[in-house]
Amino acid sequence: MTVSSPPARLPAEAASFIGRDREVAEIRSLFTRTRILTLTGPGGSGKTRLALRVAADLRAGFPDGACLVQLAPLTDSTLVPRAVATALGVRGTAGRPLLATLVAALNSRRLLLVLDNCEHMIAAVASLVETLVAACPHLKILATSREPLRVAGEMTWRVPALSLPPEPLPSIEELSEVASVALFVERARARRPDFHLTQGNAAAVAAICRHLEGLPLAIELAAAQAGALTPAQIVDRLDDSLRLLEGGIRTVSRQETLRAALDWSYALLDSPEQMVFRSLAVFAGSFDVDAAEGVCSDNGLAESDVLGVLRSLVEKSLVEAQTTAAGVRYRLLEPIRQYARDLATGEDEMGKLQPRHAEYFVRMAEEAEPAVMSGDRGPWMERLAAEEDNLRAALDWSRRSAAPQHVELGQRLAGSLVFYWVMRGQISEGLDWLEAVLARGTDTPPAARARALYAACELGWHAGTPSRSRERAEESEALWRSLGDKRRLAYTLQSLPMTVDHPRAREAVAEALRLFAEIGDDWGIALATGAADIFPMLRDGDPSGAGKAMLEEGLQLGYAVGDEWLTAQRLNFLGDLARTKGNDTEAQARYEEALDLLRRQGLTATVPSLLHNLGYVALHQGDTRRARTLFRESLALFRDQGDQKGMVDCLDGLAAVLVAIGQPRRAASLLGVTQAVREPAGISVWPANRPDYDRTRAAIGDALDEAEMAAALAEGRALPWHQVVAEALTDARSGASRAETDDEDLTPREREVATLVAQGLTNRQIGARLFITEGTARLHVKHILSKLGFTSRAQIAAWAVSRGLTPD
Repeated sequence: MTVSSPPARLPAEAASFIGRDREVAEIRSLFTRTRILTLTGPGGSGKTRLALRVAADLRAGFPDGACLVQLAPLTDSTLVPRAVATALGVRGTAGRPLLATLVAALNSRRLLLVLDNCEHMIAAVASLVETLVAACPHLKILATSREPLRVAGEMTWRVPALSLPPEPLPSIEELSEVASVALFVERARARRPDFHLTQGNAAAVAAICRHLEGLPLAIELAAAQAGALTPAQIVDRLDDSLRLLEGGIRTVSRQETLRAALDWSYALLDSPEQMVFRSLAVFAGSFDVDAAEGVCSDNGLAESDVLGVLRSLVEKSLVEAQTTAAGVRYRLLEPIRQYARDLATGEDEMGKLQPRHAEYFVRMAEEAEPAVMSGDRGPWMERLAAEEDNLRAALDWSRRSAAPQHVELGQRLAGSLVFYWVMRGQISEGLDWLEAVLARGTDTPPAARARALYAACELGWHAGTPSRSRERAEESEALWRSLGDKRRLAYTLQSLPMTVDHPRAREAVAEALRLFAEIGDDWGIALATGAADIFPMLRDGDPSGAGKAMLEEGLQLGYAVGDEWLTAQRLNFLGDLARTKGNDTEAQARYEEALDLLRRQGLTATVPSLLHNLGYVALHQGDTRRARTLFRESLALFRDQGDQKGMVDCLDGLAAVLVAIGQPRRAASLLGVTQAVREPAGISVWPANRPDYDRTRAAIGDALDEAEMAAALAEGRALPWHQVVAEALTDARSGASRAETDDEDLTPREREVATLVAQGLTNRQIGARLFITEGTARLHVKHILSKLGFTSRAQIAAWAVSRGLTPD
């Protein structure tokens, strides 16, 4: 054995190393506890660059240095020892095995050996590493691979994506320090030296980094387009990111493009792995193993075999696995999903995969529906929430298809999700999907169409379209009668009174109760009890007390079936009745009990209604500041839910506040806005609000002459609806500068959110903690920033700490 020359040095970095300080420190720490460390991750995740940076940092601790062995060019596994020997400058001796020569050369050396791109020679590399580590006590191995070596003593460390921009976007200075953004800007400057992050391009740059999910190679390739395209133009082309990223950086040929890097990984898969990988492209967002088994088992692959293949794809860094409270969920990074989808499309597989995907989620939603319509909905609500991206993907595919059997799947799916959408407060989204699948035609099976029609009625009255809801309910009723489905007919009948003063309300509810009793549906009985009395009771004041008695009976039934949502509905109506009778103390107690029930269960649907109602109670008590706060918080939640009727009610409430603080002209303008929305949509004033609405109009009439009032109403009618809502949400305290704003200008919920921001929680984590959606949490943060005059979450955190805001 001879050593012809000193070991090869680590290559110099061709470009600046961006971010990864925490990762480098963590890897260096791991090396104090192991002699074999493998960095794993998908192609383009930055494994090689990270390994070289760590090796450069550690080199001083190895008297014999650090040496890089590039295995990517090898096509024959028997050449692995030769590649290592060549990199180390070790020459073989005639008649002696090269491995023995390597062992002898390294036996006493204190060396860090970097083995790069091991995945295609995994068995040969593993065998070599085991031999060298056993025979060479001072040798340490740092490997990069898309899957572990699986040798004794090995530690693996998965290379994470670069950090992504938060929402809302922080200041330009803070945004430029986010690793993915910093990488994009640095590489863009290599193409356009005058490129800078500005207010004008920050949102587009952030969108690029988010879409590419922090994958370094993808971000570098996108930045390479900056010489020809603006960031906004790059964003417009990201739906076909693999084609967009086909040029720009020339290193070794297999990593010239992201597609080539993925081609390399795909070629190393066996046939079942390739088939499952292509099939996974049909999923949107994440999925669990049950879904993978239900959709991907085909072409000779049994359901029981899918989990093993899925685990293998995780180990080979093509699929991400994340452990949640509900179990393990899997996902493909978006660029990898697009690649898999291209492969599946090329194999003409999407035409089979999309119906299988839709059928699986239709079965899930239909299985979930009875549980959602009970007091045991919690686990199923969480499961459906986790699958929202897949549910939307299935609905979108259905509404685009011309085949009646595919439209049927969409109608069944949307019809099964009605109470999930109601309880999540996703009224507008659910109604949009229902109208889309119903518009595809009437040549679907009657049961599927009838289900979707009933669901559209249920969501329609929530959204403030009573006339349309009545039409949907009556068509659904006729279909269920023809089919003889008693249960479905009963649910449709109990919804008729909610379409506002339906002439058959009492008759319909009586029949629904009889049918529910006949089939033994206690939840349906609790839902329908008192339904026919709500509108006349609130309108007429319930002089006999019969309506209240019916609602009390419904309340007790809600308690009996153990359903907080049903109970909260009845408490809300009982609160409305107390409010119409001027009993604000009882009304407040009813509303607050309902609010507590819903928040403890994480149900958001009726929360904005209760906040709105408490706003009127506060107004009656003379607390205009609290009333305004409650109406605005309710308005924000109704806007998130897409509930136009609720938003109109909140603006009426804010008009009442304006009257109370001596601003009748502004109040009249707001009433003009609500009139302009109500009239074409057929939205009436909710009976419990009618006394306050009439008092507001009368007070305006007393304060303004006829011409002034007419002018203010006309001015409001001409204002853009969404602009008025936005201004109502951001309208700061009259006469107060932002420097004077204190925590009293934040709503109680906004103070809670500010406290959690100070703890470092993301919008998603805040939503989970407070039982609100991520979008609602984001909106609260936006309002806090606006009210306090801040531009970043860090400022909110500092402000919260300075005010001593701490979690309860």
